[in-house]
Amino acid sequence: MNRQHLQDSLQKLHNELQQIDSIDANERQLLQSLLSDINELIDAGGRTDSGTEQLTERLKDGIALLEASHPQATLLMGQVIDALAKLGI
Repeated sequence: MNRQHLQDSLQKLHNELQQIDSIDANERQLLQSLLSDINELIDAGGRTDSGTEQLTERLKDGIALLEASHPQATLLMGQVIDALAKLGI
């Protein structure tokens, strides 16, 4: 697992999250936070020197919240969590 794979996974997740439109206020707030965190990591070129703990927690919250209604998004969230873990983060 390398940083390019993480970058690719973040981009796929970002694209998937942008397509979600049938959500409530809590889900919308979480998705906006996730998109912001993901944008920061993408802009940083996948460097994971800051903000990853917060992103990981939000991803876990997102999986719990969206698991039934948005399975593709939660699958991608899990992949990003795995990529971060494999990088030792």
